Amino acid sequence: MHNRLLTLLLLCLLHSANVFAEEGVSWNSLSMEEQTLLEDFKDKWGQLPAKRQQRMQKGARRWSKMSDEQKVKAKQRMQRWQAMDDDKKEKIRERHQRFKDLTPEQQERIKKRKEWFKKLPEAERNALREKFNNMTPEERKAFRENKKNKHQQMRRKMKEYMQALPAAERKALRENIKNMSPEERREFMQKEYK
Repeated sequence: MHNRLLTLLLLCLLHSANVFAEEGVSWNSLSMEEQTLLEDFKDKWGQLPAKRQQRMQKGARRWSKMSDEQKVKAKQRMQRWQAMDDDKKEKIRERHQRFKDLTPEQQERIKKRKEWFKKLPEAERNALREKFNNMTPEERKAFRENKKNKHQQMRRKMKEYMQALPAAERKALRENIKNMSPEERREFMQKEYK
């Protein structure tokens, strides 16, 4: 009885280990297009970790869906990455990990801010970059805190104003703000609640 129980327990453990193990991607399960894109890895595919196989397959799928322009930009990014020294690559990996550790709301705010920055005229972007790069770490921290405080103060004033409005006007204003572009909303908020 004791041996059967021990055998059964070992079988359960072996089965659960297989269930939780990462599943690799067999070379033959790749589409012809994926195999063509990943041809350089064919001979060592079986030795690659399962996660890397999955990432490479995902990358091949993304690549096949890209436009020619997107492929050119991706190649340029890859060339820039390969030309970087190891310290710079490590800093980028760390920043990427910090970004992944943020809440979805914080990530969205950063993405919107990046889009806003990209829409600025090049001269203005360069001026902002230079100004920021010339700041000491303490000045950068103070700058961020100042921006954060101004934003919180503006939101507080808006909330107070909205609470004082009759319900119908408050609803109409919310709808109006909702339909504004981010630039229009920012301009409106700065003009009304600064």
